[in-house]
Parts: sequence; structure tokens; C-alpha cells
Amino acid sequence: MISIYYMPDLIKEFHTVETEKYRSELATVRAELEPWEKELILHKGKLDVACTESKLLCEKHEAGHNAFEDAQNKMDDILRRNNIKTADIANMQSDLEKNKLEVLEARKVEQECIKEQEALIPLEQAARQKVAELKSVMDSEKSQGSVLKAILQAKESNQIEGIYGRMGDLGAIDAKYDVAISTACPGLDYIVVETTGAAQACVDLLRREKLGVATFMILEKQVDHLPRLKENVSTPEGVPRLFDLIKVQDERMKLAFYAAMGNTLVAKDLDQATRIAYGGNRDFRRVVTLEGALFEKSGTMSGGGGKPRGGKMGTSIRSASVSAEAITNAEKELSGIVNTLNSIRQRINDALRRHQSSDNTIKRLEMELAKSQKEIESLNSEHGYLEKQLDSLEAASQPKRDEIDRLEELKKIISAEEKEIEQLIQGSKQLKAKVGKGNCRIKDMENYAVELQSKIENAGGEKLKAQKLKVDKIQSDIDKNSTEINRHKVQIETGQKMIKKLTKGIEDSKKEKERLLEGKEKMLSIFKEIEQKAFTVQENYNNTQKLIDQHKDVLDKAKHEYEQVKKTVDELRASEVDADYKLQDMKRLYKELEMKGKGYKKRLDDLQVALMKHLEQIQKDLVDPEKLEATLTDVTLTESCDLKRALEMVALLEAQLKEMNPNLDSISDYRKKVALYNERVEDLTTVTQQRDDIKKQLDEFMAGFNAISLKLKEMYQMITLGGDAELELVDSLDPFSEGVVFSVRPPKKSWKNIANLSGGEKTLSSLALVFALHHYKPTPLYVMDEIDAALDFKNVSIVGHYVKDRTKDAQFIIISLRNNMFELADRLVGIYKTDNCTKSITINPGSFVVCENAA
Repeated sequence: MISIYYMPDLIKEFHTVETEKYRSELATVRAELEPWEKELILHKGKLDVACTESKLLCEKHEAGHNAFEDAQNKMDDILRRNNIKTADIANMQSDLEKNKLEVLEARKVEQECIKEQEALIPLEQAARQKVAELKSVMDSEKSQGSVLKAILQAKESNQIEGIYGRMGDLGAIDAKYDVAISTACPGLDYIVVETTGAAQACVDLLRREKLGVATFMILEKQVDHLPRLKENVSTPEGVPRLFDLIKVQDERMKLAFYAAMGNTLVAKDLDQATRIAYGGNRDFRRVVTLEGALFEKSGTMSGGGGKPRGGKMGTSIRSASVSAEAITNAEKELSGIVNTLNSIRQRINDALRRHQSSDNTIKRLEMELAKSQKEIESLNSEHGYLEKQLDSLEAASQPKRDEIDRLEELKKIISAEEKEIEQLIQGSKQLKAKVGKGNCRIKDMENYAVELQSKIENAGGEKLKAQKLKVDKIQSDIDKNSTEINRHKVQIETGQKMIKKLTKGIEDSKKEKERLLEGKEKMLSIFKEIEQKAFTVQENYNNTQKLIDQHKDVLDKAKHEYEQVKKTVDELRASEVDADYKLQDMKRLYKELEMKGKGYKKRLDDLQVALMKHLEQIQKDLVDPEKLEATLTDVTLTESCDLKRALEMVALLEAQLKEMNPNLDSISDYRKKVALYNERVEDLTTVTQQRDDIKKQLDEFMAGFNAISLKLKEMYQMITLGGDAELELVDSLDPFSEGVVFSVRPPKKSWKNIANLSGGEKTLSSLALVFALHHYKPTPLYVMDEIDAALDFKNVSIVGHYVKDRTKDAQFIIISLRNNMFELADRLVGIYKTDNCTKSITINPGSFVVCENAA
């Protein structure tokens, strides 16, 4: 009995024998099939090569055709964009021309309006001046109103003969000098009359009608000015006299104006007026500026403050009074001119706005036009490039003859190979069928062996079967896991390599992307900057070219002159540098030679001293030959014997020093300058001392003058009970040259010079001055002769009581015939005459008062 454990081996052996028989048959059939399969593989390879080559040729033709179509589409798009830009440029050029015409039109309107404005401005100024003059005349007539009207009515009615009218109305002056003459000539409000009788008649009229007061200019009293009036004068700096600027109808009125203002000059400004007024010519010390600053002959100056005075004399001679209707008409005329001017100015402003707007539009359009032209140039350049490439692209899109022939040949090859492959497939079918049958038999045998194996395994029981299954499964899992492990290892290595490669590629791509983005942004910004700069440069170039064309001759001349001057300056600078170097070298050489000279001189002195010593020693040693030999061999003596050569060197150096020509005269010049400087310092000290002395004298004088003036004012007010008095310097800059002016204003009267006062007013003014002087510097004794002769009772009493009060520190001897004066005296001396003999009697009024009181 055969053991069941050996059954699989027997079955496997049987199965091997049977299958070997079938396998040998199968190998024979496969050997027959192998040439067919090789032939089939060869033809399939040829077929694949032909198909691939045909596909590549077709793809090449298709790519060329697509590139050609893309180029055509791009060219069409460029032409479309070019047409759009061309249309835009045409529109912009049209708008540009319109705006240029608008600018020209605005400029034309502006120029026309400016001409109209320039023509109207003088008319406006004249109208304003006319209105101002009319208003000034009316104001003047209102202020003087009744006085002037009454006098003019008396003139018109021939009630009083010899009246000419108000002085300011009898002349005319340019409006430029209105403020000057109104300030410098207060006599413009005077009434001009021919004779004193006419003036007296006018005064009687005003007194009779109780109209007020007026000042009169009497022509017959001014005949003394006729010689000076006709003189030809030469004014400082050629400035005009105010008198010469006045226009009159009646030549006799010039006499009145000259009497009112004399040789008063008109200066342009304050500086010129100051130079003339304080100059050396005393005939022209009175100067007025166009702004109204007035320099008086005394040296005082007035002006500034509020609005300067004007309107006292018109630009035309007025012959009649001004009515309100005339002023209204003049104002209407002025208003019409002003409205017209405002309208013209509004038109000018509108034209300027249009001009500026059009200019801005022109600049914008020119920039856009230049930009569009650049874009068109770029499009044309791109279109030209594509046009050049189009022929090659078209040629590339069309297959060549050899390629067409090759395609036909490939089609034939493909067809032939397909037929050959079909024949080979049909021819190998029988052999493949035999191979299939052999495979089926082998498979049947294998199935039969498997079936027997199964039966054998079933014969061992479920336990053997289960163990077998476990073994097979484990073996299968081991094989499977080994395969998976190897496969995963390969995948891991491949994945790691791929990860490294991809990571590096990603990093490189990111860097490249960032670099390209940065480059793109930089290129865009650079392109914009270049574009803006190009437009600016183009505009500046155009403007500069225009200016160069306009000023080419001047520029060429200036360039030529500049080159000449530059050449001269360069030569001078080079000469200056050379001279400076030579000077430095000479100075250095001079110092070196000077130091050498000093050294040689010192050495010469030392050698001379040494030589003298040696000579003395030789004389001493003549008696001893050995000592003499030692002395003669001494080195110092040898050097001393070289004295001749040293002297020659010194002479040479002195000669070189003389050749250098040092300016030794500068020392004597310096000493002279020092002496002159000391003299000037002494002169300055002397002049300063004189100035200080004069200043001290001036300060003392001004202090006394101010104290006396203040006390004079106080004394006069006390004596006159309300009047005023003033001491003024004739020349405030030089108080000692011209003296003082004594001005007085009696109570309820105007200011007058003391020479123009009545007798009593002169007496009171003089006494006030004497008392003021007494207050400043008391005098022990005063002698007064009939000071009360022209005074009334009240003023005599005031003066008498003040004198009595002042006798405490001074003695007053007063000659008086007024009882209310001498009754106040401490002692009375009566003078009388009997028997042709003058006698006197002294009385003490105080004793009579005492006796009277005792009685």
C-alpha cells in the first residue's frame, strides 16, 4: 500500500511526463510561428515609424499655418488700433488748432481791451481830478462862503473896483504839484486886490455886513518884487521853482504868486529836499516835496501825519463859482468812464481766463499728441516687424514639395505595411491555433493534476488541509509583502528624488518670478519717467530753440565776448599764479640769503676776534720758536687765515641781496605815515574838544532859551489875562546865526510878529520878556523909561503890582507919569523946573501912610 504522503510526488511525476510530451509539440509549433512573429514585429515597427513621421509633418504644417494666421490677426489688430490713434490724433490736432485760435483771439481781445483801458485811464484821472477840484472849490466856497461871495458880488456889481478874486482861483498848476502848492502856499486863500483902497473898502464891507475877516494881497504893495520876478535863476540840482509852474491868464497875477511863495522849490522826494534845504545856497532854503513835506527857511520841517492837503489850486483857471449841478454832471461823467473801465477790465479778465484755459488745454493736447505719435510709431514698428516675418511664416505654413512627396510616400508605405501585416496575421493563424490546442492540453493536464492534488489533500483530512492552506497563504503573503516592500522602496527613492527636484524647481521659479516682477515694475517706472522727461525735454527744447532763434545774434555776440573775456581772465589768472609763485620763491630766497648773511657775519666776527687773539699770542711767542710753531699750527688760526674767502662770500651775498631790490623806503614811508597819523589824532582830539565845547554851549543856551520861553508864555498870559507869546529860533540847526523870532497872540486875536503889534501890545510883550529874563537870571538894577505910556489903566495896575512884587530881589527905577504906577513905589523922586533950573524932590510914601494911620 502506497503512503498518502508520497502521492503528490507520484502525481507530480506523472504530470511532468505527460506535459513534457505536449510541451515538446508546443515548442515545435512555436518554432514554426517565430519567423512569422518576427516578420510581423518588423512590419509593425516600420508602420509605427511611418505614422509618426507623417504625424510630425502634419503637425509642423498646422503650426506654421496657425503662426501665419496669428501674425495676420495681429497685423489686422495693429492696423485697427493705428486707425483709431490716427483718428484721435486728427481730432487732437483739430482741437489744438481751435485752442491756438482761441489763444490768439483771447490775446487779440486782451490787447484791444488794454489799448482801450490805456486810452480811458487818462480820461478817468482827468475826470477824477475835475470832480476833486470842483468839490474842493465848493468846499472852499462853503468854508469861506459868505465872505468870498460878498466880495465877489461887490466885484461883479462894480461896487468895489480893483478886486481880482481868490488867489488860488487866479492860477492853475499840473495835478502832480497840487499837494506841494497847497502845502507850501497858504496865501492861496488870500483875496487879490489892486490897491490899498480896494482892500480897505472890502474890509469896510465885511465889517458893515458883519461877515467875518479876510486876508488881502495888495498888488501895488508888491512892486518891490518885480526885479526879482524877472531874474533868471539857476536852482540847485535843476529842480523847478513852484512859482514857475503856475499858469495865469493875467501876467500881473505872477506878482501876487511870487509874493506869496517866493523862491520855494519843488523836490522829487525827501532826500533831494534835504540836500537842497540844508545846502550852502541860502536863496533856496525853502523846499517842498511832491508828498507835501515842507522845509522852511528857519530849518524846521513839517509834513507826514494824515492825508496831505490838496485842492487849493486847480489844473485849470476857474472864472466862476461851482454849482452842485456841475459837480453832479462831472460825477456822472466819471461814473460812466469808471463803468466802461470796469467792463473793459472784466473783458480783460475773461480773456485772460480763456487764454490760460486754452494754454492748459494746448499743453495737455500736445502731451497726448506726442504720446499718441509715440504709440503710432511703436505700432508701425511692430507692424513692420510682423510684415517682414509674414512671408517667412506664410512659407512655413505651406508644405514643401519634398514634404508633400514624403507624405505621399509615407501613405504608400503605411498602406503596404498594413497589407503585409494583414497577410502575416492570416498566415500565422493556423500555427497559433495549434499553439492554442497544445496549451489547452497542457492546461487540461494541469487541471487534472490539480484535481488529483485536491483529492490527495482531502484524503489527509481537514486538519492537513487547513495546515496546507495556512502554509500556502503564509508563503503567498511573504512573497506578496516582499514584492510590495521592494516596490515601495523603489517608489520612496523615486519620490524623494522627485521631491528634491521639484522643490529646487519651485524655489528657482519663485526667484525667477520675483526677479521678473521687480524688473517689470522697474521697467514700467523707468519708462514712465523717461516718457515724462522726454515730454518735458521736448517742450524745453522747443522753448529754448525759440529763444535761441530770437536772440541768436545777441547770443553769438555774447558768447564771443564771453570767450574773449574768459581767455583774458585765464591769462591774467595764470600770470597771477606765476607771479605769486615767483614772489614766494623770491621771499624764500631772500630769507635764506638773509639768514646766511647773518651767519657769515657772525662767523666773520668770531674769526676776527680769534685772529686778533692769535696775533697777540704770536707777538708774545716771538721769543719762543716752539710756542710760535704751536700757535701757527692751531686750527682756529687756519680758519682765521681763510678770512679773505669769507669776506668775498659776504660781498657776494650782499650783492645778491641788493639785486633783490627790497623796498627799504617803505620803512621811511611807514614812519611818515605814523607821524601823519599822530598829527591827525591830535587834530581829531582838538576838533572833538571844540565840538564838545560848542555842544556844551548849545546845550546851556537851549536850556536857558527853553526856560525863558516857558516863563515868557507864563508871564504874558498873566499880564494879558489870556494871551500867548512864543520865542522861536530862526534857524533851529544853527541857533547862533540868525537869532530868534518873537511871536505874540494878544487876547482874542491871531498870532503876529512883535513888529506888527500896536504900541501897548509891544510894551506888554517886551515887559513879559524882561520879566522872563529876570526870572532866569536876576539883575540887581533895572531902569525903565515910561513903560506905561501906551498902557490903559488895567494893564498899568497889573504891571505896577508885578514890579512891586519883584523888588524883593532887585531894584527898579521907573520913569512914569501914571499915578497908579508911581503910587506903588517905595521911593518917589519928583523932577520939576523952576527959574530955568531942574530940581528934584524925594518922597517916602510909606511915611505918609504911617502918619495917616496914626492920625
